[in-house]
Amino acid sequence: MARRASRLPLRARIAWHALTRGGRRPPAEEVHRILVAHNLLLGDTLMLTPLLARLRHHYPDARLVMTCPPAFAPLYEGRPYGLETVPFDPRDRHSLTRLRVLGPFDLAVVPAESRHGWLARAAGAQWVRGYAGGGWYYRASLDEALPAPDHLTTLPDMMAALAGNERAEGERFDPKDWPPPGPGRFTPPDIPYAVLHLGAGSPLKYWPAASWREVAAALARQGLHIILSAGPGQEGLAHAVDPEGRFQNFAGRLDLRDMWHLLTAARLLVSVDTGIAHLARVTRTPSVVLFGPGQAALYGPIEFYAATPYQAVTRADIPCRDETVLFERSRPWIQTCVRSPEDCAFAARCSTGISQENVLDAIAAVLAKKPP
Repeated sequence: MARRASRLPLRARIAWHALTRGGRRPPAEEVHRILVAHNLLLGDTLMLTPLLARLRHHYPDARLVMTCPPAFAPLYEGRPYGLETVPFDPRDRHSLTRLRVLGPFDLAVVPAESRHGWLARAAGAQWVRGYAGGGWYYRASLDEALPAPDHLTTLPDMMAALAGNERAEGERFDPKDWPPPGPGRFTPPDIPYAVLHLGAGSPLKYWPAASWREVAAALARQGLHIILSAGPGQEGLAHAVDPEGRFQNFAGRLDLRDMWHLLTAARLLVSVDTGIAHLARVTRTPSVVLFGPGQAALYGPIEFYAATPYQAVTRADIPCRDETVLFERSRPWIQTCVRSPEDCAFAARCSTGISQENVLDAIAAVLAKKPP
Protein backbone atom coordinates (compact mmCIF):
# COMPACT_ATOMS: atom_id res chain seq x y z
CA MET A 1 0.00 0.00 0.00
CA ALA A 2 2.82 2.41 0.86
CA ARG A 3 4.48 1.66 -2.49
CA ARG A 4 1.23 2.43 -4.27
CA ALA A 5 0.93 5.74 -2.39
CA SER A 6 4.45 6.75 -3.46
CA ARG A 7 3.27 6.83 -7.08
CA LEU A 8 0.40 9.24 -6.40
CA PRO A 9 0.59 12.99 -7.24
CA LEU A 10 1.87 15.09 -4.35
CA ARG A 11 -1.54 16.45 -3.27
CA ALA A 12 -2.97 12.92 -3.22
CA ARG A 13 0.06 11.66 -1.28
CA ILE A 14 -0.41 14.40 1.32
CA ALA A 15 -4.05 13.40 1.77
CA TRP A 16 -3.19 9.70 1.93
CA HIS A 17 -0.48 10.15 4.55
CA ALA A 18 -2.66 12.50 6.60
CA LEU A 19 -5.72 10.27 6.58
CA THR A 20 -3.75 7.12 7.39
CA ARG A 21 -1.80 8.73 10.22
CA GLY A 22 -4.37 7.57 12.70
CA GLY A 23 -6.73 9.38 15.05
CA ARG A 24 -5.97 12.72 16.58
CA ARG A 25 -3.69 12.74 19.58
CA PRO A 26 -3.44 15.23 22.44
CA PRO A 27 -0.78 17.94 22.25
CA ALA A 28 2.69 16.82 23.25
CA GLU A 29 3.70 17.55 26.83
CA GLU A 30 7.19 18.44 25.63
CA VAL A 31 7.94 20.03 22.29
CA HIS A 32 11.14 18.87 20.65
CA ARG A 33 10.33 19.31 16.96
CA ILE A 34 8.32 22.16 15.41
CA LEU A 35 7.14 22.58 11.83
CA VAL A 36 6.03 25.84 10.21
CA ALA A 37 4.01 24.73 7.17
CA HIS A 38 3.22 27.12 4.33
CA ASN A 39 3.74 27.86 0.64
CA LEU A 40 3.72 31.67 0.69
CA LEU A 41 5.09 34.38 -1.56
CA LEU A 42 8.34 36.13 -0.65
CA GLY A 43 6.89 39.01 1.35
CA ASP A 44 4.55 36.78 3.32
CA THR A 45 7.37 34.32 4.00
CA LEU A 46 9.57 37.09 5.38
CA MET A 47 6.68 38.29 7.55
CA LEU A 48 7.02 34.99 9.43
CA THR A 49 10.24 36.27 11.03
CA PRO A 50 8.56 37.45 14.29
CA LEU A 51 6.86 34.04 14.50
CA LEU A 52 10.19 32.24 14.15
CA ALA A 53 11.76 34.49 16.79
CA ARG A 54 8.95 33.84 19.26
CA LEU A 55 8.97 30.10 18.64
CA ARG A 56 12.70 30.04 19.32
CA HIS A 57 12.19 32.03 22.53
CA HIS A 58 9.44 29.73 23.82
CA TYR A 59 11.19 26.53 22.70
CA PRO A 60 14.93 27.30 22.87
CA ASP A 61 16.07 23.71 22.39
CA ALA A 62 13.52 22.53 19.84
CA ARG A 63 14.36 21.57 16.27
CA LEU A 64 12.67 24.25 14.15
CA VAL A 65 11.77 23.35 10.55
CA MET A 66 9.96 25.42 7.90
CA THR A 67 8.77 24.61 4.42
CA CYS A 68 10.05 27.14 1.93
CA PRO A 69 9.71 27.72 -1.83
CA PRO A 70 13.06 26.66 -3.33
CA ALA A 71 13.83 30.13 -4.74
CA PHE A 72 13.83 31.63 -1.23
CA ALA A 73 16.17 29.06 0.32
CA PRO A 74 19.41 31.08 -0.15
CA LEU A 75 18.09 33.74 2.23
CA TYR A 76 17.90 31.14 5.00
CA GLU A 77 21.21 29.35 4.45
CA GLY A 78 22.65 31.03 7.57
CA ARG A 79 19.92 29.26 9.61
CA PRO A 80 18.33 32.25 11.37
CA TYR A 81 16.98 31.27 14.79
CA GLY A 82 18.46 27.81 14.19
CA LEU A 83 15.88 27.25 11.46
CA GLU A 84 16.08 24.40 8.97
CA THR A 85 14.28 25.04 5.69
CA VAL A 86 12.85 22.28 3.52
CA PRO A 87 12.38 23.17 -0.15
CA PHE A 88 8.69 22.66 -0.87
CA ASP A 89 6.95 22.80 -4.22
CA PRO A 90 3.44 21.32 -4.59
CA ARG A 91 4.43 20.17 -8.09
CA ASP A 92 7.43 18.20 -6.80
CA ARG A 93 6.50 14.72 -5.61
CA HIS A 94 9.69 14.53 -3.54
CA SER A 95 8.77 17.54 -1.40
CA LEU A 96 6.72 15.52 1.07
CA THR A 97 9.39 12.83 1.31
CA ARG A 98 12.02 15.43 2.25
CA LEU A 99 9.73 16.82 4.90
CA ARG A 100 8.77 13.49 6.45
CA VAL A 101 12.43 12.59 6.95
CA LEU A 102 12.69 15.43 9.49
CA GLY A 103 9.54 14.44 11.37
CA PRO A 104 7.50 13.49 13.22
CA PHE A 105 6.76 16.87 14.77
CA ASP A 106 5.35 17.59 18.22
CA LEU A 107 3.86 20.90 17.03
CA ALA A 108 3.02 22.32 13.62
CA VAL A 109 2.07 25.95 13.01
CA VAL A 110 0.07 26.86 9.90
CA PRO A 111 0.34 30.67 9.54
CA ALA A 112 -1.69 31.20 6.37
CA GLU A 113 -4.24 29.03 4.52
CA SER A 114 -5.53 26.27 6.77
CA ARG A 115 -5.22 23.73 3.95
CA HIS A 116 -1.54 23.42 4.80
CA GLY A 117 -2.67 21.74 7.98
CA TRP A 118 -3.06 18.62 5.86
CA LEU A 119 0.57 18.97 4.84
CA ALA A 120 1.56 19.19 8.50
CA ARG A 121 -0.49 16.12 9.38
CA ALA A 122 1.00 14.19 6.49
CA ALA A 123 4.45 15.10 7.84
CA GLY A 124 3.50 13.41 11.11
CA ALA A 125 2.62 16.43 13.24
CA GLN A 126 1.01 15.46 16.53
CA TRP A 127 -0.67 18.84 17.06
CA VAL A 128 -1.53 21.36 14.33
CA ARG A 129 -2.30 24.99 15.17
CA GLY A 130 -3.60 27.69 12.86
CA TYR A 131 -6.31 30.28 12.41
CA ALA A 132 -9.89 29.25 11.78
CA GLY A 133 -11.04 29.93 8.23
CA GLY A 134 -11.58 28.39 4.86
CA GLY A 135 -13.73 25.39 4.00
CA TRP A 136 -14.55 22.81 6.66
CA TYR A 137 -12.40 20.24 4.83
CA TYR A 138 -9.41 22.51 5.39
CA ARG A 139 -10.31 23.47 8.95
CA ALA A 140 -10.62 19.77 9.78
CA SER A 141 -6.85 19.49 9.44
CA LEU A 142 -6.33 21.73 12.49
CA ASP A 143 -6.28 20.44 16.04
CA GLU A 144 -6.31 23.99 17.39
CA ALA A 145 -8.12 26.64 15.34
CA LEU A 146 -7.63 30.10 16.80
CA PRO A 147 -10.01 32.95 15.94
CA ALA A 148 -8.51 35.65 13.77
CA PRO A 149 -8.15 39.01 15.56
CA ASP A 150 -11.29 41.15 15.75
CA HIS A 151 -9.33 44.43 15.51
CA LEU A 152 -6.67 45.82 13.19
CA THR A 153 -3.50 43.76 13.60
CA THR A 154 -0.40 43.71 11.44
CA LEU A 155 0.21 40.45 9.62
CA PRO A 156 3.63 39.87 11.24
CA ASP A 157 2.06 40.29 14.69
CA MET A 158 -0.87 38.06 13.73
CA MET A 159 1.49 35.33 12.60
CA ALA A 160 3.69 35.67 15.69
CA ALA A 161 0.65 35.17 17.93
CA LEU A 162 0.47 31.55 16.73
CA ALA A 163 3.54 30.94 18.88
CA GLY A 164 1.75 32.41 21.90
CA ASN A 165 0.38 35.84 22.71
CA GLU A 166 3.05 36.44 25.32
CA ARG A 167 5.82 38.58 23.86
CA ALA A 168 9.38 37.87 24.85
CA GLU A 169 10.98 40.62 26.89
CA GLY A 170 12.72 42.99 24.52
CA GLU A 171 11.34 41.16 21.48
CA ARG A 172 13.14 42.94 18.65
CA PHE A 173 14.86 41.93 15.46
CA ASP A 174 18.60 41.49 16.00
CA PRO A 175 20.69 41.07 12.83
CA LYS A 176 22.97 38.70 14.76
CA ASP A 177 20.06 36.24 14.76
CA TRP A 178 20.05 36.14 10.94
CA PRO A 179 23.51 35.53 9.42
CA PRO A 180 23.69 36.85 5.85
CA PRO A 181 23.80 34.51 2.87
CA GLY A 182 27.06 33.94 1.06
CA PRO A 183 28.44 36.51 -1.38
CA GLY A 184 26.39 37.24 -4.47
CA ARG A 185 27.55 37.72 -8.05
CA PHE A 186 28.46 41.38 -7.71
CA THR A 187 29.93 43.85 -5.25
CA PRO A 188 27.71 46.75 -4.16
CA PRO A 189 29.06 50.26 -4.84
CA ASP A 190 31.26 51.69 -2.11
CA ILE A 191 29.57 55.10 -2.27
CA PRO A 192 26.28 56.18 -0.63
CA TYR A 193 23.41 54.96 -2.78
CA ALA A 194 19.65 54.56 -2.87
CA VAL A 195 17.78 51.64 -4.40
CA LEU A 196 14.53 52.35 -6.25
CA HIS A 197 12.64 49.06 -6.64
CA LEU A 198 10.08 49.56 -9.39
CA GLY A 199 8.46 46.16 -9.91
CA ALA A 200 5.80 44.08 -8.19
CA GLY A 201 3.65 41.05 -8.81
CA SER A 202 0.70 43.14 -9.99
CA PRO A 203 0.83 46.08 -12.44
CA LEU A 204 -1.77 47.77 -10.24
CA LYS A 205 1.06 48.46 -7.78
CA TYR A 206 3.25 50.28 -10.32
CA TRP A 207 4.02 53.94 -9.81
CA PRO A 208 4.33 56.21 -12.89
CA ALA A 209 7.75 56.42 -14.50
CA ALA A 210 7.66 60.22 -14.41
CA SER A 211 7.17 60.16 -10.64
CA TRP A 212 10.08 57.75 -10.17
CA ARG A 213 12.20 60.01 -12.37
CA GLU A 214 11.51 63.03 -10.18
CA VAL A 215 12.32 61.11 -6.99
CA ALA A 216 15.55 59.76 -8.50
CA ALA A 217 16.59 63.25 -9.52
CA ALA A 218 15.85 64.63 -6.06
CA LEU A 219 17.93 61.92 -4.39
CA ALA A 220 20.77 62.44 -6.84
CA ARG A 221 20.82 66.13 -5.92
CA GLN A 222 21.34 65.04 -2.32
CA GLY A 223 24.50 63.20 -3.35
CA LEU A 224 23.10 59.65 -3.50
CA HIS A 225 24.02 57.30 -6.30
CA ILE A 226 20.82 55.87 -7.83
CA ILE A 227 20.30 52.15 -8.48
CA LEU A 228 17.18 50.94 -10.29
CA SER A 229 15.84 47.48 -9.49
CA ALA A 230 13.01 45.26 -10.69
CA GLY A 231 12.31 41.57 -11.14
CA PRO A 232 12.94 39.39 -14.18
CA GLY A 233 10.74 40.43 -17.09
CA GLN A 234 10.30 43.93 -15.66
CA GLU A 235 13.33 45.52 -17.30
CA GLY A 236 11.05 47.84 -19.26
CA LEU A 237 10.06 49.61 -16.06
CA ALA A 238 13.65 50.73 -15.51
CA HIS A 239 14.04 51.82 -19.13
CA ALA A 240 10.89 53.95 -18.87
CA VAL A 241 12.24 55.67 -15.76
CA ASP A 242 15.72 56.22 -17.18
CA PRO A 243 15.74 56.03 -20.99
CA GLU A 244 19.02 57.97 -21.14
CA GLY A 245 20.83 55.46 -18.90
CA ARG A 246 21.94 58.01 -16.30
CA PHE A 247 21.44 55.65 -13.36
CA GLN A 248 22.85 52.21 -12.54
CA ASN A 249 20.34 49.61 -13.68
CA PHE A 250 20.11 46.14 -12.10
CA ALA A 251 16.55 45.39 -13.24
CA GLY A 252 16.08 41.67 -13.92
CA ARG A 253 19.72 40.87 -13.11
CA LEU A 254 19.74 40.13 -9.37
CA ASP A 255 18.66 37.05 -7.46
CA LEU A 256 17.63 37.18 -3.81
CA ARG A 257 21.17 36.62 -2.57
CA ASP A 258 22.31 39.63 -4.61
CA MET A 259 19.38 41.71 -3.39
CA TRP A 260 20.25 40.96 0.23
CA HIS A 261 23.76 42.37 -0.20
CA LEU A 262 22.56 45.28 -2.31
CA LEU A 263 20.05 46.32 0.34
CA THR A 264 22.41 45.76 3.27
CA ALA A 265 24.78 48.47 2.01
CA ALA A 266 22.07 50.85 0.76
CA ARG A 267 21.40 54.16 2.47
CA LEU A 268 17.76 53.99 1.42
CA LEU A 269 15.20 51.80 -0.34
CA VAL A 270 12.17 53.29 -2.06
CA SER A 271 9.88 50.50 -3.20
CA VAL A 272 6.35 49.64 -4.14
CA ASP A 273 4.54 47.13 -1.95
CA THR A 274 6.33 43.87 -2.76
CA GLY A 275 8.58 41.20 -1.22
CA ILE A 276 11.74 43.29 -1.56
CA ALA A 277 10.25 45.82 0.86
CA HIS A 278 9.96 43.07 3.47
CA LEU A 279 13.50 41.87 2.76
CA ALA A 280 14.69 45.39 3.59
CA ARG A 281 13.41 44.96 7.13
CA VAL A 282 15.64 41.93 7.62
CA THR A 283 18.63 43.76 6.14
CA ARG A 284 17.75 46.80 8.32
CA THR A 285 17.60 49.13 5.34
CA PRO A 286 15.80 52.46 5.88
CA SER A 287 12.73 52.23 3.65
CA VAL A 288 9.89 54.14 2.09
CA VAL A 289 7.16 51.84 0.74
CA LEU A 290 4.33 52.86 -1.60
CA PHE A 291 1.03 51.08 -0.98
CA GLY A 292 -1.57 51.14 -3.74
CA PRO A 293 -4.16 48.33 -3.63
CA GLY A 294 -2.64 46.92 -0.43
CA GLN A 295 -3.50 48.12 3.06
CA ALA A 296 -0.45 49.83 4.55
CA ALA A 297 -1.60 49.28 8.14
CA LEU A 298 -1.50 45.49 7.66
CA TYR A 299 2.26 45.57 7.34
CA GLY A 300 3.45 47.99 9.94
CA PRO A 301 5.32 49.66 11.30
CA ILE A 302 5.63 46.95 13.93
CA GLU A 303 7.47 46.94 17.21
CA PHE A 304 9.66 43.99 16.19
CA TYR A 305 11.43 46.18 13.58
CA ALA A 306 11.30 49.43 15.56
CA ALA A 307 15.03 50.08 15.13
CA THR A 308 14.81 50.38 11.35
CA PRO A 309 13.53 53.68 9.86
CA TYR A 310 10.38 53.04 7.83
CA GLN A 311 7.62 55.10 6.27
CA ALA A 312 4.56 53.93 4.34
CA VAL A 313 2.97 56.19 1.72
CA THR A 314 -0.58 55.52 0.63
CA ARG A 315 -3.89 57.17 -0.30
CA ALA A 316 -6.64 56.78 2.26
CA ASP A 317 -9.43 58.00 -0.02
CA ILE A 318 -9.73 54.84 -2.12
CA PRO A 319 -13.26 53.36 -1.87
CA CYS A 320 -12.41 50.34 -4.03
CA ARG A 321 -9.96 49.07 -1.40
CA ASP A 322 -12.99 47.25 -0.08
CA GLU A 323 -12.14 43.54 0.04
CA THR A 324 -12.08 42.03 3.51
CA VAL A 325 -10.72 38.52 2.92
CA LEU A 326 -7.13 37.57 3.60
CA PHE A 327 -5.84 33.99 3.74
CA GLU A 328 -9.42 32.67 3.53
CA ARG A 329 -10.52 34.75 6.53
CA SER A 330 -12.85 37.72 6.43
CA ARG A 331 -12.52 40.54 8.93
CA PRO A 332 -14.16 43.98 8.68
CA TRP A 333 -10.91 45.74 9.53
CA ILE A 334 -9.18 44.34 6.44
CA GLN A 335 -9.32 46.91 3.63
CA THR A 336 -7.45 45.71 0.58
CA CYS A 337 -7.86 45.00 -3.11
CA VAL A 338 -6.77 41.88 -4.98
CA ARG A 339 -8.48 42.66 -8.28
CA SER A 340 -6.73 41.92 -11.55
CA PRO A 341 -5.74 44.79 -13.86
CA GLU A 342 -8.61 43.78 -16.14
CA ASP A 343 -11.11 44.18 -13.30
CA CYS A 344 -9.84 47.58 -12.14
CA ALA A 345 -12.26 50.29 -13.24
CA PHE A 346 -10.25 53.18 -11.79
CA ALA A 347 -6.95 53.08 -13.74
CA ALA A 348 -5.04 52.01 -10.60
CA ARG A 349 -5.47 55.46 -9.08
CA CYS A 350 -4.63 53.94 -5.68
CA SER A 351 -1.03 53.74 -6.93
CA THR A 352 -0.79 56.32 -9.70
CA GLY A 353 -2.42 58.92 -7.45
CA ILE A 354 0.31 58.77 -4.80
CA SER A 355 1.95 62.18 -4.96
CA GLN A 356 5.64 62.81 -5.45
CA GLU A 357 5.49 65.35 -2.63
CA ASN A 358 4.28 62.76 -0.12
CA VAL A 359 6.98 60.32 -1.16
CA LEU A 360 9.70 62.98 -0.91
CA ASP A 361 8.42 64.00 2.53
CA ALA A 362 8.60 60.37 3.67
CA ILE A 363 12.12 60.05 2.27
CA ALA A 364 13.19 63.15 4.18
CA ALA A 365 11.74 61.74 7.40
CA VAL A 366 13.52 58.40 6.94
CA LEU A 367 16.87 59.93 5.99
CA ALA A 368 16.67 62.23 9.03
CA LYS A 369 16.69 59.23 11.34
CA LYS A 370 19.91 57.65 12.49
CA PRO A 371 20.72 54.66 10.27
CA PRO A 372 20.62 51.28 12.06
